[in-house]
Amino acid sequence: MKPQTWRRLRQITQVLSFFLFIFLIWQAARPSLFLRLDPLVALTATLAGRTLVAGVGLAALTLVVTLLFGRVWCGWLCPMGTVLEWIAPRSKRSHLRRPPEAWRVVKYLLLFCLLFAALLGNQTLLFLDPITIMIRTVTAAIWPALSYAVYQVEAFLYGFEFLWGPLDALHSGVIYPVLQDVESVFIHAAPIFLFFAGIVALNWWAERFWCRYLCPLGGLLGLVSKLTLVRREVGEECSACALCTQHCPTGTIEPTKGYRSDPAECTVCYDCVVQCPPGSIAFRHQFPRWKPAVQQAYDPGRRQVLLGLGMAVAGVALAGVEPARKHTPPRMIRPPGAMLTDFKALCIRCGECVSACPTRGLQPDLVEGGWQNVMTPFLVPRLGYCSYSCTACSEVCLTGAIPRLTLETKQQTPIGLARLDKDRCLPWTHNTPCIVCEESCPIPDKAIRLDEIDTIDAQGEPVVLQRPYVVKELCIGCGVCEYQCPLGGDAAIQVFARMDGA
Repeated sequence: MKPQTWRRLRQITQVLSFFLFIFLIWQAARPSLFLRLDPLVALTATLAGRTLVAGVGLAALTLVVTLLFGRVWCGWLCPMGTVLEWIAPRSKRSHLRRPPEAWRVVKYLLLFCLLFAALLGNQTLLFLDPITIMIRTVTAAIWPALSYAVYQVEAFLYGFEFLWGPLDALHSGVIYPVLQDVESVFIHAAPIFLFFAGIVALNWWAERFWCRYLCPLGGLLGLVSKLTLVRREVGEECSACALCTQHCPTGTIEPTKGYRSDPAECTVCYDCVVQCPPGSIAFRHQFPRWKPAVQQAYDPGRRQVLLGLGMAVAGVALAGVEPARKHTPPRMIRPPGAMLTDFKALCIRCGECVSACPTRGLQPDLVEGGWQNVMTPFLVPRLGYCSYSCTACSEVCLTGAIPRLTLETKQQTPIGLARLDKDRCLPWTHNTPCIVCEESCPIPDKAIRLDEIDTIDAQGEPVVLQRPYVVKELCIGCGVCEYQCPLGGDAAIQVFARMDGA
């Protein structure tokens, strides 16, 4: 095929891949195909969990394709790479001085640090994986912000009576099915979005800055691409016009070396092939003269591996000496069954469970649980409860950090314990009738029960008042009572993490 055809095919693949990614997030009950294809997730989860994680077995396919064709994942399929290509300065010129080539080693340092930390049972740095970044950003920031903006605009337009008919049709036919009439609230939406925005903004310093210098998944695929069987080649008819250098998105084409490129940095975008006037550039197989790609000055060596090991050991050690109240705070309520697994080691910070939670009670942690728990999910009952008839989070968890429990088992698995604050509870403090927590408790035998007492109301009249109390042997900590409590601010009944789990 012609080079233009190959590039067009890549661009079409990018578009289809990106919208498939968005569709899978929208269909939140389905595990993300992109996480299954992510070899960094597969490798770290296997190392940290000390077991082969079947949920990400498709990652081997990505490695095989990379071994055959190079970093096509980065240039053809990766949603982060696609966004960085679409949101970039139109002009290739920049007034900022491009970072030195030696900076490319940073992504390898991050990769080694991440892998060694996983070997030590810590997956904190996996929040830097590009797929997990994209899932968190779309789920916790972009999607809820879009939902809020759409409903606000809709509310404004409903102020014009002549628009009611079209708006009703639009709402029932498009807005409600797409946004599911749920106003999502995430407590860390701003920092999650700002982190993503910062990655995009680096494009104005150097095109695909993230892919060149920082992406640990790109580092892993780059190492594999050193052995790729199909590579970019420059023929003798090259006129040294340097157009390929100007259009290379990763800046890997070197004029001083005959306009050759490093397979570990090339994303097989075909831009250079299309721009070459004499047509001297092509991607060709290396048989029968195949050999590993030439080493570059920024390629990692023994020193970088040892530095990554030292950084991992130091980071894990420092995180491990945090006070227990810091890494296991009393309100760090994990998803159902998380106490039955090595949750911290298996959780890949992907945000799939957060996306799947129908009540939006699951939230990504930022610093509440210390460095070991960065971007892990925890329940915030005041925002949303753990539905008694739902197992969505376990269904989408790829690594088994949230084990797959039957609905019956899940309903009997405690995740927390409700505690009543009698100084705030209306019947206890103000002799005001209220049994909302008891009515909302989903446990068949009721984990919240009522005591009847004879007392005097605010008007001085004798009344029979019902006061709630918690039966701790029955409470599973689902948080419905805290969510439904009518008090403003903190609820009079709050759920705390079980003492026997993280």
